[in-house]
Amino acid sequence: MTAPHHQAERNSPPSTDGRAIEAQGPLCSVRRGRPSLEEAQRLPARILEAGWEVLRDQGFDAFTFDRVARHAHIGKATIYARFPGKREFLEALLLHKVEERRMSIMAIGHGRPLVEAFCLRAAAVIEILLSPDGVMMERLVDWCDQEFGDGEINYRHAMFDDALANIETELREAAQEAGAAIDDFPLAARFWLEGILGHARLSGGARCYDQTQTEAWARRYSEFFFAGIKG
Repeated sequence: MTAPHHQAERNSPPSTDGRAIEAQGPLCSVRRGRPSLEEAQRLPARILEAGWEVLRDQGFDAFTFDRVARHAHIGKATIYARFPGKREFLEALLLHKVEERRMSIMAIGHGRPLVEAFCLRAAAVIEILLSPDGVMMERLVDWCDQEFGDGEINYRHAMFDDALANIETELREAAQEAGAAIDDFPLAARFWLEGILGHARLSGGARCYDQTQTEAWARRYSEFFFAGIKG
């Protein structure tokens, strides 16, 4: 897919009359030139967030760079300069949302005792997975696997493996700080993640999300989990 030709925007004043230009006064000072370095660094994330909103509001079948450009208030060529096609855009969007979700979860319970920290994160993960954004994320993963996946690339497996690696690292650090003995960190990480995903799947069939029940489950699950792996 190649970027279409486009005409440059005209920034010339509406009149060459000196009085007209002078009358504009302060308006001339607010005209934007090239974006600052900070704005340029934020632009890819801004484009991706606009793409996320287009998917959320209009669906996958209606997803186009034209709509993303209008939503982000930028030219379509700006998107093509960073994302050559739909596949590259949606892959980058998936990575962006995964990292955004990981950072928000890791910030929960920071500095708390081991069981309490994992309890808070378990409840947060369930809430995130069952939220509209969480459901949208699941649809994005399935859509990428359906449209772009092949024998070598499976986006859901890649996301699962990344989550396992992060949980294992978190378990190692938490166990060291708490003096807990865990014989098999990869297996513990897998059990932890599969338990949460299983509960989210079961809870997803409920008529409505119950925060109190989720928090109670997270407490019981965390206490049970760490009691079972103590050496």
